[in-house]
Formats: sequence, C-alpha cells, structure tokens
Amino acid sequence: LFSRKGFHRTTVREIAEACGLGIGTLYSYIKTKEDILHLVYRRILESFEARMLEATRGIQDPRLQLKAALEETLKIYDERQDVVLLLYQESHALGRQGLQGLFEVDRTYVGFFREILDRGIRAGQFAVKEPHLLAVCILFLCAVWDLKRWNLQGYTLETVIESLTTLILNGISADPLVKLQPQ
Repeated sequence: LFSRKGFHRTTVREIAEACGLGIGTLYSYIKTKEDILHLVYRRILESFEARMLEATRGIQDPRLQLKAALEETLKIYDERQDVVLLLYQESHALGRQGLQGLFEVDRTYVGFFREILDRGIRAGQFAVKEPHLLAVCILFLCAVWDLKRWNLQGYTLETVIESLTTLILNGISADPLVKLQPQ
C-alpha cells in the first residue's frame, strides 16, 4: 500500500483491511502509522541481509565474496524496485526515533560490505583507505539502478551488474595486474 499510494495517502484502516485485521487489533500491536512503516523497513532490510548472507556463504576470497554481494544486491534491488523506492522516498515520514532504528538496520547492511572490504584490505587484495565510506557508496551505486532507471532504459540487469562489479573491483584492486575484464 505504501509503495502504491504513498505513506501519507495510506490510511491505517486500509492497512488493517489489507492485513485482515480489525483496526483495534492492529492498534494493539502498533501505536502509529509510522510504527508500521518502521516495521516494514526493518523487515525489508533484514530480508535483504539474509539473501546477502546466503549468496556469499562459503566464499572465502574477498574479491569473489564482494562480487557475489554486489550481484545479489543488484538482483534484490531489481526484484524489489518498489521497495527500494519506498525506502528512499518515505523514510522522512518515520520521525527522529524511527529513523534512528532504521539507521541501525542500515548500518548492519553497510557493515556487511565493510567486513568484506576489511578482509580484502588485510589480505592485500584491496587498496582502500576508507572502507566504511566505500561500503556506503557501493550500496548507493547499487540503488542507482532503481532510482535512475528512467535514465537507464535499454540497459539490462546483467549489463548493470557487470559494469558496476568491474568498476568497483577494478577501482579498489591493490594489484593493478588483477583486473576484471568486461565481457
């Protein structure tokens, strides 16, 4: 409903009906409509994180793990464009306390990429001075596929995955001889 109608135009009554609950029952679980948005965000980001963990499980090489994480993130963002747009467009409606909770979940997602980058730095594979900054930028670059899709018509998901993966991995490689070649 939030994706389709927008946060402010969606009523609590509509949310309750969509959930098959009475409005009173819904209010026994939440206090405000912002609480619902916060729960939706938390659930979305946690599901993204679970998919990332599954996609990278068992991969020991930091370059290959980062490549898998990038590919999975872009696939998730492609499949859930409506949700990604909702995250960017409606987060302002959460208020200060709700945003703090959302930031905690987001920091966990950023931290996942940060850990991969840190391992690559320790292994001598990545030349990165600010891994946290890069992790934030990587996630934003992935979101461009959804936020600017209107300007990326004619590009396939596979092209975006290959281009961003090549750009990022080649840009941070500690060894100039170890570069991905565009296919």
